Amino acid sequence: MYAIFNGKKFDVTYEGNNIYTLISNVQYDGFAQYINILGQVAENTYIKEVEDVELDFLYELSYELKYQGRWFHLFTALNSRTIFEDYYEIILSFLDAEEKKLAEELEFERTDKFYYTKRIYRKDIEAIKVIETPQGIFSSQGKKERILEGQEIDDYFASITD
Repeated sequence: MYAIFNGKKFDVTYEGNNIYTLISNVQYDGFAQYINILGQVAENTYIKEVEDVELDFLYELSYELKYQGRWFHLFTALNSRTIFEDYYEIILSFLDAEEKKLAEELEFERTDKFYYTKRIYRKDIEAIKVIETPQGIFSSQGKKERILEGQEIDDYFASITD
């Protein structure tokens, strides 16, 4: 989950009772160095607890990839590792007759009793849909979607690996 706080984007965890912990690799004003449950200080990790009303926005990120002219849910996480390894896995349901037919047509592999998956590479991705789904007190705002193509995809991936 992600939060916008004072105009900056942070990873965030929900602690309960409308309290969220912002996580940063930069020590902003009011952020304390993170100390894990074993008492070990985490280098370059800083946290700050805030109430939901202090946030500018709170959301989950998900992605869809356009492959062979169709949109698919990205099954793997989109992070620096998957980008570096050029590993993107898309998924279809075995329970849906149309998806089952499509999976066979596009040579997906049946990976368990419910799903078909296929590994694709950056060169195979025609477009990526970035979906921000508002959470908590922001959930009534409706989701935001943007579609990236060509160099926009590469620029977005570069922003993740920075």
